[in-house]
Amino acid sequence: MRHRARARIEIIRFLILLWGPGLVPGAAAGELESVRIGLTREASAAPLFVAIAAGYFKAEGLDPQVTFLKTDPSVSAAVASGKVDIGMASLSAPFYSYAAVHGLKMIASRSSDQTGFPMYALLVSRKAHAAGFTGVRELAHARIGIADTDSGTYYALFNIVSRFGLDPGSIKTISLKSPAGELGALSRGDVDAALLPFATALHSASRREPLLPLSDFAQWQQGVVFTTAKNIATRRDLIDRFMRAYQRGTADYQLNFLSYDDGGDFIPGPHYDKYLDLIARQVQISSDMLAITKTYCDRRANLDVTDIKKQVQFWQNQGRLDKRVAAVALLDLSFIGEETIAPQSWHR
Repeated sequence: MRHRARARIEIIRFLILLWGPGLVPGAAAGELESVRIGLTREASAAPLFVAIAAGYFKAEGLDPQVTFLKTDPSVSAAVASGKVDIGMASLSAPFYSYAAVHGLKMIASRSSDQTGFPMYALLVSRKAHAAGFTGVRELAHARIGIADTDSGTYYALFNIVSRFGLDPGSIKTISLKSPAGELGALSRGDVDAALLPFATALHSASRREPLLPLSDFAQWQQGVVFTTAKNIATRRDLIDRFMRAYQRGTADYQLNFLSYDDGGDFIPGPHYDKYLDLIARQVQISSDMLAITKTYCDRRANLDVTDIKKQVQFWQNQGRLDKRVAAVALLDLSFIGEETIAPQSWHR
C-alpha cells in the first residue's frame, strides 16, 4: 500500500535531518578544506552531485573539487598517485589488480545493477529473436558482442550463466572494443546480441530490437567509491567527513529518485526536478533520458560484499587476477556506519 512507501520516505527524510545541516566548528566559508574527487562523467555518480548541490560537504567543512577523467583506469591512477583523494569507478579485472598492487581500498558503493534500475542490457538482433532468442537460456550457443572481456559486464553475463545452470563454454563472446563496434556487428549479423549500456540499448531498442536488462536476471555491485590505505591511515578525519556528506547524498538521492509505492508508481521527492536537471547537466545527457535510466545506490552506500567476493573469485578463475588477492584486503568497511549488506531488490 501507499502508506508503507510513504513511511519509508519519512524514515529517509528523518535520517537526512538527523545528520543535520550545520557547519562543523571552524568551518566558515573561508576555512573549508579541499577534498579532491576523481571520476568519469557518468550518471551513476548522481548521489555525489546531490550531496554537493545540497551543501552536505560544506556542512562537513569540505570544499569538494571534482575532476572528470576519461577512463576508470585514469581515476585509479589519480587516486594512487595522490592527485585526487577519492575515486569513483566501475569494477573490473584491471581495477582489482591495480587496487591490490597500489593499496586502494573500497569504502562505499557508487552504483549497483538492480532490478528496476538497469545499467546494462542485451540487445538481441531481430533475426536471433525470430529464431527463439527470447531469454537468458538462449545464451547457450549464442554469439554475444561485448566491449571489453575484462569489464564488470563480462562478469555479470557469466554470473547469469552460472545462476541459470548454463554451460559457460557454450557462449561465444566477441570483444568489439566499444558500443559502436557492438552495434555495427549486430547490424551486420556478426553477433546475435550486444551487451550495452542501458541508455545505448534503449535508444536502439526503439527501432524494435528486443531488449533484455541484465538486472532482470542477476544483481551485482557495479561501481565503488575508493581511496588509498595511506589516506585512511593519515587523513582519516577527511575521509570520515567525506563519507558523512556522501551518505547524506545517497539518502537524499533515494528519497528523490528511488521511491515507489506498492503499486509500482514512482513517487518523486521534493527536489526531484531540481536534482534531475543538475545531474543531467553534469553528465551531459537529457533530463528525459536520465529519468528513465537512473541508477541504483543503497541509501547508506552499503557495498554488496558477497558479490565483490564472487567477482574476485571469478577473475581469479579466469586467470586475470592473482589468486593471492583476497577481497577483504581490498575493502575498508569502517566508514559505512552499519553492517554491510547486499542491496535489496526494488520493483517499479
